[in-house]
This record gives sequence, structure tokens and C-alpha cells, in this order.
Amino acid sequence: MDIERGAIYCGELEDGAPVTIPYFIMRGTRKKPVLLLNAALHGEELNGIEVIMRLTEKIDPDHLHGTIVGVPVVNTLAFRARSRIDPIDGKDLNRVFPGKKDGTVTERVAYHFFHHLVKKATFGIDLHTGMKGHLLIPHPRVRVRKDFSPSIEYARALGTEIIFYHEGAQGMLTIEAGKMGVPVVCFEIGEAGRLDEYFIDAGIRGITNFMKYFGMLEGKPEIPDKQILLKDYKELVSRAGGLFYPKVSAGDVVKKNHLIGVIKSPITGEKHPLRAPQDCLIIGIRSQPVVRVGTSVAWLMTFEEGNLLPPLKNRKLRKKSSKTVSMTEEKGIKLTE
Repeated sequence: MDIERGAIYCGELEDGAPVTIPYFIMRGTRKKPVLLLNAALHGEELNGIEVIMRLTEKIDPDHLHGTIVGVPVVNTLAFRARSRIDPIDGKDLNRVFPGKKDGTVTERVAYHFFHHLVKKATFGIDLHTGMKGHLLIPHPRVRVRKDFSPSIEYARALGTEIIFYHEGAQGMLTIEAGKMGVPVVCFEIGEAGRLDEYFIDAGIRGITNFMKYFGMLEGKPEIPDKQILLKDYKELVSRAGGLFYPKVSAGDVVKKNHLIGVIKSPITGEKHPLRAPQDCLIIGIRSQPVVRVGTSVAWLMTFEEGNLLPPLKNRKLRKKSSKTVSMTEEKGIKLTE
């Protein structure tokens, strides 16, 4: 296979050990476009690492029209620490882009990753998961700022039923790369701290769709005939301490007042039900049962803040039905177009 491997030097640690960003380049039948695939900006988010490694094994460079640059683990220090961030540096890598050449270690990693790899790409897919205990359905996140509003076509090309559109934070990779003219899609698949075959398969399927959509692979991408754009989200928090027993799953569509879960005291047995405040999609559910007052247990996206997107045009697509749209219709929830 025509794969080149390397590492970008970013700095050194207390004992002189180098901090590097390992990467590979897979060259196809032509140089452009260049797709950047990266994972583990947060070191405990593992599904994306496996997605990139499996794609390396799956894709034949002779059938690749363009170049793939893969960075399975960007934040190597956080990865070694089994942590979201480098515990010594204390900075969130996905809040400091485009980085600083002479900054902290995390800022230097951001600088070298951004200037050596991101800026040279045509577009990119930034693979993430929810935090530990936060199980998220597969979906892209389109992040906007007052001075930045990206095209949603790149997110739609992943072929998910739901596209999340909301305000992002300064220093996020998707925002800072987009401002430089490199569209990067944030793709959420599962939760941190574990590998899950369902979400790994979803990640591979989404990236394959993206590559087919933009002509990097032969074949028709599989895109739902109806995709839903949802804006912002609400967190449902516990009103008591105890154990959380979910009564719904991530991806469910529920009506207002539907039972989301129950908090049960391990001392008294007292139960505290939690119900949906509005008609909504359960985009994420807590998978770790121990909670205290104020702990987030579910992440909801209301249909009042969303709409059905018009069909994608001028592309050869393999259309499929949307389970989410079907669920809304079955429950009598109307979506605007």
C-alpha cells in the first residue's frame, strides 16, 4: 500500500522526551482533494481512532481519487493519561486553535497540527465522542459564530439523519479551520472511554459516504431522503442524588411529559421521575448511573428549534428512509420544511 508515515515534532517534556503528532498519508490516483481525518483531540475519545485505523485497512489506494491524511491520535499526552486533556497542561486542545508556536505544550500541539496538516487539506472530518458517561447518537455538529457560518453540505454528506447546528466556542478546530477556508466537520460517535462496534461502524459509514459524495471513492453515497436540522439542545438534570435508571435510549423520539428516567435513592428507595419538557429527540443519555443533584442525565433536541432540509441536488445518491422522521410522524409531531 502506498502509505507514508511520519511524526511532527511539537516540543519536549520535563525529561526531554519529545511530544509528537504521528500521522500517515495515503496517496491515491491523484493528489487532490486532500481529506484530513483526525481523532482524539480529547485523549479519552477512542471510537474515532479505531475508525481511522480500519479505514486505512479497508481503502485501496488504487481506487482512491485523492489523498487521505490520517491522524488517529492528535493529543498524545491526553491519550496516555486516559484523560480528556493533558492533566499537567490543563488546556482543552479543541479550544486553543490555531495554537501558539511558543505557547504551552497543548498550544504548540494545536499550532503544529493546524499549520502543518489542517491548512494543507481540502476538507476534514474531526472525530469525537461524548464525554465519559455521555452516550451520543452519531451526528455531525455544525458550529457557528457571529463572524462565521459554514455550509451544511459537508455535514449532510456524512449521511446521518440528524444534523446539529449551534453556536461554537472560539478556538474550536471546526471554526478556526473554516475561517481559513478549510471546511472541517465535527462527527460525534458514541461516548468516551470505550470502543463500541455500533458507533465505529457508523463512523466508517459516514466517512465513506463523505468520500463518495465528493468523488474520492466510486459509488453512490447513502443519504436519507429527509435530514433534520436541529438547533441547540437542552440538558435534563437530576433533582436528587442516587442512581439513574433511564427509560429511553439515545435516538428515541418522545412526546412532552414522556418518562425519560427515574432517580432512585440507594438509602431510602425514594423515586424521582424525570419527564420530557417538550416534544424532542433524545440525542444523548447518561450511561453511568451514579448521579447527584444537578448531574446531566439526558440531552434533548426539541423539534421547535429545527426543520426538515430540502433534498440534496445535483448528486447521484442512494437514498434511504429516515427512522427519525418516521418516529416523529408516528407520534404526531410535525416538522417544518
